[in-house]
Amino acid sequence: MGTTRKIMASLLNPPRQYARMVVWDNLLNTRHARGDKRFLVVHHPSESPFMYDLLLHWLAMFFPDVRALFELHTLPFHVRDWSRVALYVPWLQDPVQAWSRTTYWLANRLAARCDRHDIPVINRVDRLANASKSSGARLIGSVGFRTPQMAPITDVEEFRRTRLGLPLPLFVREDQGHGGPMLRADTDAEVRALPIESLRRPVAVELIDVRSPGDGLFRKFRYVLAGDVGVRQTLHVTQDWATHGTGTIFSEALREEEVAFIEGVEPEHARFLAAREALGLDFVAFDYGIDVTGRTVVWEANPFPFLHFVGGRRRYRMAATERVLAAMARLYLSRSGMDVPADLDTILGNPRTEPALTTSGPTAGCQP
Repeated sequence: MGTTRKIMASLLNPPRQYARMVVWDNLLNTRHARGDKRFLVVHHPSESPFMYDLLLHWLAMFFPDVRALFELHTLPFHVRDWSRVALYVPWLQDPVQAWSRTTYWLANRLAARCDRHDIPVINRVDRLANASKSSGARLIGSVGFRTPQMAPITDVEEFRRTRLGLPLPLFVREDQGHGGPMLRADTDAEVRALPIESLRRPVAVELIDVRSPGDGLFRKFRYVLAGDVGVRQTLHVTQDWATHGTGTIFSEALREEEVAFIEGVEPEHARFLAAREALGLDFVAFDYGIDVTGRTVVWEANPFPFLHFVGGRRRYRMAATERVLAAMARLYLSRSGMDVPADLDTILGNPRTEPALTTSGPTAGCQP
């Protein structure tokens, strides 16, 4: 067996990967964890184990006393001294039960033990499924947002005959998880030809037109909530209806538009806060567009959003990413009853928490 194959075999060996992650966690804890009270952060050895290393690196550089509160462990993990645990934070890809029933059980068992010790929990894993496309649309829509009509496809032939009552155009995607294919159909013939069998838990989604009237481009906005603190993170502009970061177009005018968006105040903050509470989550990112009437259309909620710094011509996004990191740290500190450093709140610019709920009209500021 060649060297590359040996390396790949070791990486795919769960016991070996678990052992390596335990060693790595212990090294980081020895180097950084010093607080008498600590945040118990658990992750999985092979399912996005380094997802929020950016937060840890950023805190180590700018807020080492806050970084000292993080104690990392790989599941399964047994807590020996509960008196040191101030907060429990599972950093696990949603929904956990979709990729590991065992991990789901272990994470829930830790949460139950935290409850017995009156230890707060961030983003309980048994609530992450609330952010699935169909459940999320129902819960987010319950607070007054427009969300696409959705229908889980349990009988493929019935869907091909009736579209489950959804209007055209529509698309089909996975009900759980993020990314993955989005299969569009504009006619009944295209509906019948969709390769739905390739999806594990397909859901049909109404395709709402969110093209901007001025230039015909598609815009997707992201608003992140950490507790009661909201951060406008990104604006993606594309020529394609399926708006992804990799397909964004760039111009100086669009750059200025995104800068104005991420620096602006979100007028729908209170409604997004209500949506977060309806989902039963503490930390979540909302992706939304604006329909032709100016109404906010929330596409989905993501309780485990990817965070990264970008350079080059989009380095202006770094400030927004820093605000998201600061909001996460603030959430952990405030939820565990600890003081929030003044410099952390300075980054957030005196965060808003409870503004008046807007009830109608266009979302001003979303399209600067």
